[in-house]
Amino acid sequence: MRPFQISKGLVIFTDGEQYEYTDRAATELYFQSLESGKRKIIKEPEFWPGVQEKSIAVLHSIVTDKIVESKFADQSQLKFISELKAKHFSDLQRRLHYVIGLKKEGISRGCRKTIASVLPKLAASLNDSNPPSASTVQAWMRQYETSDDPNVFLVTGNAFRAKPERVDTESELFLQNQLQLHYASITRPSITTAYKAYRNDLKQENLRRERDEASLLHPVSEKTFYNRIKDLPQKELLIAREGYEVARKMLKVSKGNLPADYPLDVVEIDHTLMNLYVVDDQSFLPLGRPWITAIKDRYSNILLGFYISFHAGGLRSIFGAIKHSLYSHQRAYERWPDIENPWPAFGLGVVYCSDRGSDFMSQQYLSAILDLGASYEYCERRTPWLKGSIERFFGTLESTFFETMPGKTFNSLANRKDYEPNKHAVIRFSSLIYLIHKWAADYHNVTPHSRKMASPMELWNEGIEIAPPRYPAFPNALDVILGLRNKGTLQNEGIQHLGLHYADAGLQALVDDIGKKREVEFIVSPENLGYIHVKDPRTGEYMRVNCTRPDYAHGLTLFQHKYLRHEAKLHSQSVRSVDELLSFRDTVALKVNEEISQKNNHLKKQLARAADINSNAVLDGETRTTNDVFGNVGRTPQSSVNEESSVNTDDDTVPFTDIPTYKFRAA
Repeated sequence: MRPFQISKGLVIFTDGEQYEYTDRAATELYFQSLESGKRKIIKEPEFWPGVQEKSIAVLHSIVTDKIVESKFADQSQLKFISELKAKHFSDLQRRLHYVIGLKKEGISRGCRKTIASVLPKLAASLNDSNPPSASTVQAWMRQYETSDDPNVFLVTGNAFRAKPERVDTESELFLQNQLQLHYASITRPSITTAYKAYRNDLKQENLRRERDEASLLHPVSEKTFYNRIKDLPQKELLIAREGYEVARKMLKVSKGNLPADYPLDVVEIDHTLMNLYVVDDQSFLPLGRPWITAIKDRYSNILLGFYISFHAGGLRSIFGAIKHSLYSHQRAYERWPDIENPWPAFGLGVVYCSDRGSDFMSQQYLSAILDLGASYEYCERRTPWLKGSIERFFGTLESTFFETMPGKTFNSLANRKDYEPNKHAVIRFSSLIYLIHKWAADYHNVTPHSRKMASPMELWNEGIEIAPPRYPAFPNALDVILGLRNKGTLQNEGIQHLGLHYADAGLQALVDDIGKKREVEFIVSPENLGYIHVKDPRTGEYMRVNCTRPDYAHGLTLFQHKYLRHEAKLHSQSVRSVDELLSFRDTVALKVNEEISQKNNHLKKQLARAADINSNAVLDGETRTTNDVFGNVGRTPQSSVNEESSVNTDDDTVPFTDIPTYKFRAA
């Protein structure tokens, strides 16, 4: 996804005219019309909502003394790396390895002899037995340095080329099952053996279908069988045939620490379990210790974004933190006006550095980072100092934020002694989110670093004068990039996914043109099953299609839906009928109200996950509670103001943390 910067060369379209960015002062951005020459002032807090709501469009432009080219960037033409097959994704990783490796060595694309001398070293680190030539790598470097979206431009041209469907859906499904059955086996059969087993099983299946007067499956050639094996995810295939340790060693890529020369050059991301017990917003019963996923800028040490929930890490938490770090923090100031200092730090990192957790190693995470127009970096195992910025952040959070909080816990029973944090916990979850925002803006970001002798805010402001931050040009595309990719068949009920059906006038128009029983790709948002994004196979554009049962699915998270289906199965209820699930949802809610007072910490944390209590929901003004696990399902979100943000109250049960004059102190 092509990012942009607020700097010379930025052209926007708003109020029916094109404007070129000229300069800025404090929180005001100054633009000049390319047609009439008139000046336009846009306040920065109003600029970001305008981009997100499409009242301000960022144009693709080349600007010198006068405009040379300016055209609307078409979101429908976006290419997503997450669409790539495994072989094309591996090829992209290979090209990036050479290009970024040469850039780390400080070698420019014009130094052909120097490039040729370094290529063997880069090839050896990748175990590449057939390295590219210097001229080929020079062409890759030219694409990477001159294109708006370098990661996408490095993808081989065959990757996004539409291929005719030569195998029908049923035959393809049978083939994929056979690959898993006869080839992805620890006995490691040869391709020839697996193909013979496939043809024999296909013959038996067609004999059965012929007796049942059903349509016959079509065989594929041994070459096609071999190509399907190459298309399989290589890591999973190696694990199935060779075991995890062999796969890990064969695919391991070791990289060193990457320095940062300016803001957002390298950002670090990690999870940790918070040493603090929190209570439910309405029942005031302890929910346990939440997890925090934080993103920090390595250059300035400033906090870019975070995500807090009761899910133990995972892609949901990673993508939630990335979303928070990409958007302006203006929502926090609208919700909590007592936050005193500005928090201007947000934007798209050039490199995202993490450890080697399974969620950070998944293809979906890697594809999302590349689709954002960034790259990724890993630390070696057992070397937390290679991402010291985020590790120091968690340490500072522990020593300055948790230190005086009632409900603080300890990392061992010996240190805890007679103190019981769950009994002393009085911090409501929404109050915790408020306090983290206030701590970040009014303490962490403005406290001078002992070694750098400057605060993160000062380093950030100095750095962005040299290198302005990058921002995603298409915020709406984040739903596609950070969603879960699936495939489905166009049927009478539209598209079916986990028992829910999606159909509307837009999907009907697609069916009218290409017919039914066609397989299409679609994106599911784990935060809201009320809609999906369906890829139009004709144009590649994604269109939003709503669920036919918004009374059940609107605002329902993927975790909640799976939780309901699981509970329904345990109680011998049907999971096929949405009406029965809707009725069972009310039954679960009543059962929750009966059991919520039980001293079962595991149950409370599970209910907190089911209610999807998280920091982004608090920012959106939603009050989520275990008292009403499905309270936000089936209706639109509440306004951005709720009872949690109120300061003056006579209710003695309201925790003291609602008072917005809380002071932080150094350890």
